[in-house]
Amino acid sequence: MGRRDVPGAHMHRWHINNLGTKAFLATKSTAVDVAGKLPRLMEVFDADSSEARPSNRIMDIFSDRISFHPRPNGASPEEQTTLLDATLLKAKGQEHSAIVACDASVPQDSTKQALAAARVWIRDCMVRQTRQASSRATAPDAELYAIRASIGMAMAIAGIDHIYVFTDHLPSAEQAVDLGIHSEQWRSLEVCTRLWSWLGTDPVRRISFISVNSTLKWSVHQNVHEYVSNWSFSVAHGWCPATSLAYLHMAEVAACQDEWNRLFSTSKYLGRGFLHLCDNNNKDLKPSSLRGGMWLKHLESPMLCARVCRCVLNHAPIGAFRA
Repeated sequence: MGRRDVPGAHMHRWHINNLGTKAFLATKSTAVDVAGKLPRLMEVFDADSSEARPSNRIMDIFSDRISFHPRPNGASPEEQTTLLDATLLKAKGQEHSAIVACDASVPQDSTKQALAAARVWIRDCMVRQTRQASSRATAPDAELYAIRASIGMAMAIAGIDHIYVFTDHLPSAEQAVDLGIHSEQWRSLEVCTRLWSWLGTDPVRRISFISVNSTLKWSVHQNVHEYVSNWSFSVAHGWCPATSLAYLHMAEVAACQDEWNRLFSTSKYLGRGFLHLCDNNNKDLKPSSLRGGMWLKHLESPMLCARVCRCVLNHAPIGAFRA
């Protein structure tokens, strides 16, 4: 895909690398769009690492010592807090356990990098902490960075045989031990490499990932959340910032959405027979590809559905309807 030659590869005569600059700029296609964005992608992927091969993956070998604990379905905030307190009390009661909390934050300022933070406690004493910039990344990418940092700090403490990791984004914890191709895969590879060495050294060692509902503002996790959300610590992107795959995807989706909204404001694109809808604040609904689309969300209203159906069946003039 790239415009640079690949050693040992035989390029097709219509390969992008064989296009002149004029032809490259004049060609409109997905392949050309991707090739133009590749220089911004700073990630390194390893699709065939030994740790990613079936039967040799970390979850194939140590699945009984790596556990994930999601929030109970239907549990009230009080029940969730009680369960977290019980898990914390159990961890504090174990002599060789480390308690880890991690969190991430993505600033609204697009010139600043995402932040990741983690703290480690032995019983009631905080022994280590870190707060780092994690490049141009999405929130899940930054959470994965925080989990990687927290695990590394805990494993470096001598005598630890059980690590409790409290996180408000369990999918990122699951991704940390998944070496399939995904955004920030190289961080997952680092986590798996370290865990393989740490777990393989002693058969009693284990690690538990516990999901925390951030809206609870539970003590241990809230402590790290306030630490990472302190904007007195911020890092600018710089001239050549590291950029994750998920961030590029998010930026492209936003660009497409902006262009879609622009086109919907022109009568030439809409035509004369388009049904305009308004939300509860009397503002025009904007097109969206998320969660089934903005219109689908508002069309779930039985009253609006009935009015739209009457309009169509009675061939009424198309106008603006309020949800």
